Amino acid sequence: MTLDLNSFNYDDGPQKTDFALLPDNAVVRGIVKLSGGDMEIPELGGGQYFKSSASGAKWMPIEITIVGGEFDKRKIWQNIFVDGAKRDENGYPIAKRIGLETIKRMVDSAYGLKKDDTSPEALQKRATITGVHVLMGMEICFKIGIEKGNNGYPDKNKIKVVLTPDSQEFISGGVAPQVATAPAPAPQAAAPAPAQAQGVTPPWAR
Repeated sequence: MTLDLNSFNYDDGPQKTDFALLPDNAVVRGIVKLSGGDMEIPELGGGQYFKSSASGAKWMPIEITIVGGEFDKRKIWQNIFVDGAKRDENGYPIAKRIGLETIKRMVDSAYGLKKDDTSPEALQKRATITGVHVLMGMEICFKIGIEKGNNGYPDKNKIKVVLTPDSQEFISGGVAPQVATAPAPAPQAAAPAPAQAQGVTPPWAR
């Protein structure tokens, strides 16, 4: 048997989807997957989890699968920007600051930490995040938003905000995050001690 495309037809209108948009401001939990990257940013850990454009923008594409509730198994795709042309008054990339803040929120959400929690336990948990690869498989709580489409593209769902226990809307999860294994580096000379052992804190843990 061979594929017979002549038995199918389509119209010239917008492509149809079986899924309606998820409601704005719905609060859910979902599992993070890093998907679609083709370049590495060493400062943010090993692995080709990022993409870039000619304008200098760099971002990390993620896919989140909702777990539990009426939207179970629905997916949301989003880009977390970690670099761009715009700078703040100190010359720091605005996209990078916002991106690292989002990554820290994701970690705090997964571990159930409040943003101002500086207890030894909280600091130790954040210090284990040596690269963005650790986000893979983390279960986070977030609020759904709707991004207006343009240039012929339809509206789509987005992550409006990642929620932590600081929010009364935060939904606790039943699965503790597992620290993922970093991609194997190329063979090299004896490596220095791990960053956290030298007192160096990853950017999202600061």
